[in-house]
Amino acid sequence: MKNFLLIVFGLICIALLYIGNQYWLERIAGAPATPAAGGVEEETASGQVEKVQDDPLVSNWPANAREQYKESVKDGFVYKIALVGSDALGSGEGGWSELLKEELSSEYGGQVEVSIFEEDTTSVEFLEGDVYEDVLSFQPDLVLFEPFTLTDNSIGVPVERNHESIQTFYEDLKEENSSVELILQPSYPIEGATYYPKQVDELKTFAEENDFTYLDHWTEWPEEEELEEYLLPSQEGPNEQGHELWADYLIDFFIAE
Repeated sequence: MKNFLLIVFGLICIALLYIGNQYWLERIAGAPATPAAGGVEEETASGQVEKVQDDPLVSNWPANAREQYKESVKDGFVYKIALVGSDALGSGEGGWSELLKEELSSEYGGQVEVSIFEEDTTSVEFLEGDVYEDVLSFQPDLVLFEPFTLTDNSIGVPVERNHESIQTFYEDLKEENSSVELILQPSYPIEGATYYPKQVDELKTFAEENDFTYLDHWTEWPEEEELEEYLLPSQEGPNEQGHELWADYLIDFFIAE
């Protein structure tokens, strides 16, 4: 009798273990998958989980900008990019801003909207003008800003005022879009300058201290004695070759191979 009860008890234990194991397997099968690194997951209309991959084209972008772009694509929104600065942008045909806009539109298609905001002014006056309001109304997700450093140099606007204007611009942008990314870059280099290169160095330091991405395209320009081949007469702006050089640097940043 004792042996019989032991056998029955053993069978009951085995049955309980089997039932518990089946229940656990069913729970695992029904659990949502954990997103893998490098992408996010969303549920399709059929209930299947679909992975939204990172776009390798944006691999050079700041981390926040990459994440916001990925979210925009996932949610079906257009990611807005504003190119902002002085008339060194060359918003006409052949200017670096137009060349960059064309490449961005070609590579990203309808996922991005690029607008150019160009004004011949100082950093201080920029904050008070209509173009400034146009930029804010555009509510960009990313702003590539050439903050009138060369213009300020020619008019005598102190570096401190220039940096204050950048900070004000960023704060106003964030009021319109809290996740906006501001990227800074200098204007073009010129021959024979002494104080201007120092202002550009201070702009780079300002960017680093305030966690702004700084695109140092000056590393691509030739030595000073060869600059005249890339600038218009009187150095009032880049010529066609200069705009192409500037554009190539920015295209390589915004569109990774």
